[in-house]
Amino acid sequence: MYSKLDNEFSLMQANPKDFAIHYTTYRENVFFRQSWERRVAIFSDDIPSYWILLSGKRIGGVCLESNLLWSFFLEPPFTDMYRVVGSLKKYMIELSDPTKPIEVMGVLSYQSEHFLRWGFQPIETRRIMIRPTENFEMINWENDFIIETPTVDNLEEITQLFYKGYLGADSIGYPADNTIEQQRSDLEYYFKYNTEELLQRSSCLVLDKHNNQLVGACLISMWEDLPLISNIVVDKGYRGRGIASNLLKYSLTTLTEKYEVVRLFVTVGNSAESLYYNFGFLPGMEQITFILPSRE
Repeated sequence: MYSKLDNEFSLMQANPKDFAIHYTTYRENVFFRQSWERRVAIFSDDIPSYWILLSGKRIGGVCLESNLLWSFFLEPPFTDMYRVVGSLKKYMIELSDPTKPIEVMGVLSYQSEHFLRWGFQPIETRRIMIRPTENFEMINWENDFIIETPTVDNLEEITQLFYKGYLGADSIGYPADNTIEQQRSDLEYYFKYNTEELLQRSSCLVLDKHNNQLVGACLISMWEDLPLISNIVVDKGYRGRGIASNLLKYSLTTLTEKYEVVRLFVTVGNSAESLYYNFGFLPGMEQITFILPSRE
């Protein structure tokens, strides 16, 4: 496929393997992927990847389809990102459904000003954080709490905890529509695909001993061959008592049996970000999602 963007720029369909090599070379490792093989493996044959050409010469790459653009990068020595973004905007408007917004995912911080200048609006900023696992010998749960391993039998209780935990100002920590149905669906997926015994043991539920109420939960999943803190929530009435810190200590300690590091996703502006940072998690580069509102 070959598409002319304007008098200067054009797009040419890329071989996915070659595209992966260039993407991995020229875009920062914002996901803290642990090897070259893992980084290039994210591009399958069906991903719509394209070279960006200037007068027939490759100057970068991008993945795009109707109403969606991602994995944008430029290659040295070309640096005029503003011109390229303008051409891509014009092409995406022609390609996309005008009744829906155009979404641009994974914009890096140094790229964002160019999308802003062309009228794109930021809607969410997220980043990956990473930390070595560690054996915390002393975890003080106090005498008020019971510690349990989560199972699918706890699905409805956890659903209610997560739903209530992300209401109001805390909604910034949940990158989806916070509904009972969505939380239940996410948990059904979690329990179906995270069956490794160590993942189950490193996950944790905290219950109030006096009323058996679920007041905290941390779920560990697997992502790209390494553990991921999938979700951690503490009931609003029990915050400030060290439960979240103890959940992290518990998971980091249990995971030392097999894994050296753990990662997590966090929305920038979520109060949990400072908890993770103060707990020794290294923040990765921000990735911003932009939209160009619908034209009708």
